[in-house]
Amino acid sequence: MWLPLSFPTALALALTSLACWGSWSNAAKAAGDLPFPLFYLDFSIGVFSTAILVFLSLGSSQFTHDGSAFAWDVPALSALCAGGVFNVANVLLVAGIGLAGLAVAFPVAIGTALVLGTTLTFFIDSGGADPSLLFAGVGVAFTAILVQVAANLSYKRDVEQGKDSPLAAATAGEVSAWLTDEQRLPNEAELCEAAPAAAHGTWYGIGVCAISGLLMACWSPLSALSMDTNRFPSGSLTPYGSSLLFTAAVFVTSPVLCKILMVYPLVGPRSTYRAYVELPPVAHVWGLLGGVVWAVGTIAYLISGDKLSLALSYAIGQAAPMVATLWGLLYYHEFRGARAPTYLLVLGMMMLYSLAVVLVAASKGADHAPPPPAPPLGHA
Repeated sequence: MWLPLSFPTALALALTSLACWGSWSNAAKAAGDLPFPLFYLDFSIGVFSTAILVFLSLGSSQFTHDGSAFAWDVPALSALCAGGVFNVANVLLVAGIGLAGLAVAFPVAIGTALVLGTTLTFFIDSGGADPSLLFAGVGVAFTAILVQVAANLSYKRDVEQGKDSPLAAATAGEVSAWLTDEQRLPNEAELCEAAPAAAHGTWYGIGVCAISGLLMACWSPLSALSMDTNRFPSGSLTPYGSSLLFTAAVFVTSPVLCKILMVYPLVGPRSTYRAYVELPPVAHVWGLLGGVVWAVGTIAYLISGDKLSLALSYAIGQAAPMVATLWGLLYYHEFRGARAPTYLLVLGMMMLYSLAVVLVAASKGADHAPPPPAPPLGHA
């Protein structure tokens, strides 16, 4: 079983997690008009398949740290609960963004997950980190979220004042061509009729985001508990064993969640499993790819926690919106036509996220500095 042996390697894995968590949504953008439940079914398949391959290769098929046989005990149940809780939270986050917009969803859902999730994980797996530096980094990251919201609102004002609208992803039209009229997203009038939940008002969207944030804050401490060798010296899971059970829970619960969203969509049109089966093979690629990217990031997070501590790795990974914004800025040109104040806000957000990562890494990095030289021996 491969595990990082040094702090720099573990930090590189945490940064890989950040990059993957901030990039998997590109697959959802590329899927264009594909209804979300259909995309998410393939996403869950990609997540679980990746975890299986990594468990059999890098993980050497080892479930527990002490080599004991797998048992349905607290560590295993914690990993399964982590996957189930995450899956519900992730679906609600997407719905919350559609209902309330990024300006509400980011501070309410992602902000709650960042602060509460890091705090709870720290109590389970602090790794000897300096709490003052760690939570200073968390505070800076939360400020970055608020600045990111301000940048989005500023750009919206720029557009309303006659600036150019952002470019759509080039692949959206290609995916749209694969879909039949039954599968295609309806127009605005049809959308309002198909998803009456969106008319419940702002408080409804805030409630969905709040529930998502609270649930999202729970999966990291549950994962940390599943691998806690201090509380469970016998039977605690390896990062690979934990990731396998975590993703298995995602895989098992996704069909149920997607069926609910097909019949009672919080946002978007109704859909069916028949529409999923009738999709051409190429239409499944984006969901599978998104699942692979997200799973690589999550496995990197769990592995890095063995050396870095899961609290630090989680806090670093929650800077993922910085990566997502970079994709939007440099690849999708989502801020085309923005004025100088908007770009300054985006720059400030990037700097704050970068500072947050540095502070979080420093909270553990101090423990790995070389010891000071021994003082010279005195004379008797």
